[in-house]
Amino acid sequence: MSTTSEMKNAPPLYGWILAKAAAIVAFGISYLVIDLGFMGSAMVAVVIWLIVGIIFTWAEAPKAGAFVAQPVAPAATPAPVAEPVVMAAPAPAPAPAPAPEIAAVAAPVAMAAPDAPATTEAQDDAAQPAALSGPIGAPDDLKVINGVGPVLEGKLNNLGIYHFWQIARWTDAEVAWVDGFLNFKGRIGRDNWITQAAKLAETSPSKPPR
Repeated sequence: MSTTSEMKNAPPLYGWILAKAAAIVAFGISYLVIDLGFMGSAMVAVVIWLIVGIIFTWAEAPKAGAFVAQPVAPAATPAPVAEPVVMAAPAPAPAPAPAPEIAAVAAPVAMAAPDAPATTEAQDDAAQPAALSGPIGAPDDLKVINGVGPVLEGKLNNLGIYHFWQIARWTDAEVAWVDGFLNFKGRIGRDNWITQAAKLAETSPSKPPR
């Protein structure tokens, strides 16, 4: 068997190498840009790796040659004898119909629509959690909380949130305010931030002022 045939029958390892590179890129985008967290980004990377690898494996798999039937030339038939064509006399053109009178139609006057009432509901600043002008001592690593990545930690710092004990003290109204302000769509409750922050605050060297 020739070397060329062995290379064609070998598994497409380069396809899985490209799939691995695509998975690494997908993990970086999911973790740093979309902020899906470590576990969510890892799951996205695994799915991308499998999909790209399977596509390359399928595309490079040897295909069985299909049998192509050769067309059979039809038997020659004698050409029919053309009959003489009798040209019919052209019919006289009909008289043009009189053009109908065009009635002047007044264009309707567009009525100005009244201004629609504003539907944007203002954020209730009274429910905003108490913010700090800066961390008290060293700030806590908020990325330890499940569901918080580098981008989300920066947004919380911009709201004056630097420590676990701050998040652990949030009331239901304050949770709703942060959820609406950052457009989380219930993410704080789903990831159970309050319970996580309360446990992390117990072992954190940062404590609330007395």
